[in-house]
Amino acid sequence: MPNRFSCRSLCLLAVLLCASTGVPAADYPADSGWNIFWGAFVDELVGAPGAAALKPLGRFEEAGIAFDYPAVLRVNHDAEDGQWRLWRGDFELEVRTGTYSAEHARTLMDMMGSVLHGGDEPAAPPEAAPVLRLCDRDVAGLRLRLTFVGDAHEFLAYDLPLANGESRLFLFDDILHDGKPSATREATLDAWRSSLRCTVS
Repeated sequence: MPNRFSCRSLCLLAVLLCASTGVPAADYPADSGWNIFWGAFVDELVGAPGAAALKPLGRFEEAGIAFDYPAVLRVNHDAEDGQWRLWRGDFELEVRTGTYSAEHARTLMDMMGSVLHGGDEPAAPPEAAPVLRLCDRDVAGLRLRLTFVGDAHEFLAYDLPLANGESRLFLFDDILHDGKPSATREATLDAWRSSLRCTVS
């Protein structure tokens, strides 16, 4: 997730970048660092999407899976690492591909807690999140809360085994406000959970 800056700092940096490059934001490739910067800049200025903006849905159809998501999210693809990132403002959903291992999700969450957490006390270990029925399988979830760059993050991980032995790991990252998840996270989670389909035989 992009680091959060003050509006004043972002505005000043944006002016300097525009003056130095002369290239409109829309001309940068969708998966470029510049495009991600401009997206974060706009989100900082306009704030989180409202309820009406979260209703229209897009459709993700890649890597043997398909699901709906709020169309207001941006989608970036890292072909080298086999990852997709759906994000807006303080929320993102990562879709990771790989070979399934029963302990992979917990190992990942443990590592994130030890590396990313910046609180005075060590991050609490991951805890169980609700089991979800995904592609006719009961998939256990993991929840991790930690402090990163002064913000309270909540991560949810669901590692879905596919019939061919591969994995599709879904990692939700959200910044909590007053201990509550964002409307963007909740809308994305609901759309994903209710529409996820596996297309790998």
